[in-house]
Amino acid sequence: MFQDELHLKTGELLVAEGHKILYTGGVGSCVVVCFWDGNITIGGMAHIPHPTAIGYDPDMIRLPAFSPGRALPLLLHMMEKRGARRETTSARLVGAGNMFDMPDDCFMANIGRSILEEARNIISGLHLVITGESVGGLYGRSIRFDIVTGEVFITFTNGESLTL
Repeated sequence: MFQDELHLKTGELLVAEGHKILYTGGVGSCVVVCFWDGNITIGGMAHIPHPTAIGYDPDMIRLPAFSPGRALPLLLHMMEKRGARRETTSARLVGAGNMFDMPDDCFMANIGRSILEEARNIISGLHLVITGESVGGLYGRSIRFDIVTGEVFITFTNGESLTL
């Protein structure tokens, strides 16, 4: 574990500055979005499990990162309150794996793609640029986001790794 590593659970989001690592694991069909403003070394991460909050139990949708429509504007707002600027903030997306062996017309078979599509739409509406993605596939992921460098380190459950 890194000395200054902060852990997120599914449905959570965090903002950090300086020498910090944001970590989340168990990423399958969920989408993890990392925002980074390298001008002031501030970043945020959201671990998003659902494409929308419509039709879900009110106790579940209280999670700050339940869906892209709730998580991403909130994450950007939290960063802007600490000095980030939209013009210098970029986004990276990770996850949206096909983790369920189900027919293509089943909601759960396409949940990762649905979250990803909604996240891309929200990011576009926030006028941010997506600078990297590691999405789809059949393997789960763990993600470490280095706030100083902006690098996103991804470890797959098959042992492979990738840096965005």
